[in-house]
Amino acid sequence: MGTTQQGPIPGPESKVMRVAAAFSLLLLGVAWAFADEITTADGRRLVGRITGETADEITVLTPKEGPIRVLLSDVKARKPGKTPWDDYDAKKGEFEDTADGRLKLGNWCRDKGLAWQARVEWRKAVELDPENEAARKALGDKKGKDGWVTFEDQQKAKGLELFEGKWLPADAIAKTLRARHPAVAWTLTATYRGDADEEFLRSWGDRAKEASQFMWELTEGQMYVAQITITDNGGPADFTIVNKDLTKAKPGSYYAITLADTIEAPGKILAYTFFHELIHFKYKRPEHCDNCHHCIMSSDPMASKLCDDGDHKAPPGKSCWGHIREFHRKDMALLPLTRKAKLGPVPETKVIVNDRKPK
Repeated sequence: MGTTQQGPIPGPESKVMRVAAAFSLLLLGVAWAFADEITTADGRRLVGRITGETADEITVLTPKEGPIRVLLSDVKARKPGKTPWDDYDAKKGEFEDTADGRLKLGNWCRDKGLAWQARVEWRKAVELDPENEAARKALGDKKGKDGWVTFEDQQKAKGLELFEGKWLPADAIAKTLRARHPAVAWTLTATYRGDADEEFLRSWGDRAKEASQFMWELTEGQMYVAQITITDNGGPADFTIVNKDLTKAKPGSYYAITLADTIEAPGKILAYTFFHELIHFKYKRPEHCDNCHHCIMSSDPMASKLCDDGDHKAPPGKSCWGHIREFHRKDMALLPLTRKAKLGPVPETKVIVNDRKPK
């Protein structure tokens, strides 16, 4: 099935490693005055207006494709500059908030290269006057015996989904996402509550490497630890190490404890425990999967797999790997587990140790 653009546009065709917090705040202050040119790690160049930013991603409103979400870890560079959005801000007040006014504003946007905004204006014209034929035709809507069928509904009826301004089959979208992110590469932090020597902190880094290998095998090459920074003397961290010589956070009971803001972890954490608690913590999956004894999210310490949709026994309703795949659905296309995949070597885990002596 071929690709289809977002909709017919009559007339001339117009042509995320995290950013430092201080820069992000500065950006938010000027986002509506300037547009950004975003260069991504895979070579994409997006020019548009930043309309949203979280700790993990930004949304770039581009003139032709509309809103595009980009993980901050994918952003290679930013460069501020002006775009036709500035002209739109100055011009839009000249048009009345009527169907005819919105139609004319949409035509002006089209001629200025703001194809996405043109569709927004034409759709507003239709909301004000559902029988506005000029706006309907500009949008690509079709009139049938039961009334107008929107261009968007026509595309959905073909089994297509809107992805970055184009209507594509689901497998084409998945292929694109898979190429951008072949694996989930975790960047994590850990801290020991007290004063610890560098040797101990590095030994915990070795355990993170073992956990990365475990993740790599269980997810069939789709998840690993790319980097972990380990400090002592406490502070915010994904893992808070609560002892030095045990495999359990509490002797005789819990291997680790997941809290709202950290995982309380033992000094000799097992790879099983590391991954198990990371799924609780990062994927907000509170349940255990006790009907799947093979799954590491059960309470069985001998488990050595992640349950997937094909071998999951409810409850909970969704398999553990299915839950993780759904979590990443908008950013990447994680594949079902085959139990037969041949894996290459796990990518390297970079361990950064910062032995912070108390003052």
